[in-house]
Amino acid sequence: MKRKWTKSTELIYYLLDRSVELFANDLLIFEYEKYAGALGTYELLNYMKKSVIHVNPSQEEIDACAPFFPESELSDIVHAATCLYADAILITNDNHFNKIKNSGLVKVWSNTKAIKILIDGIDDYKDP
Repeated sequence: MKRKWTKSTELIYYLLDRSVELFANDLLIFEYEKYAGALGTYELLNYMKKSVIHVNPSQEEIDACAPFFPESELSDIVHAATCLYADAILITNDNHFNKIKNSGLVKVWSNTKAIKILIDGIDDYKDP
């Protein structure tokens, strides 16, 4: 794991500092708790927990997203289903989300796209 300030770190702070709706499900919060323990970033974790809207998708959303992932990627299915439920953009560099991105069921941005559009103000940025 990286232990320095990155553009992705800046993106997290940017999103937490703005009036945008951030959604998190139980599995995502659990994953962030693991990272906070490994990185010693409990203050950021606590701030994030207070800033997000805690939601969990229904079985219907999970079933709609499941065909786009291997069965072993349950947490990714739930993350995508959460975004489907909330009509939210999923920001990730994880290639497991390419199929659902290409389907158009859930809008998926890379970290780079989110940084270019939200922080750098490049409205028409397209991922390569």
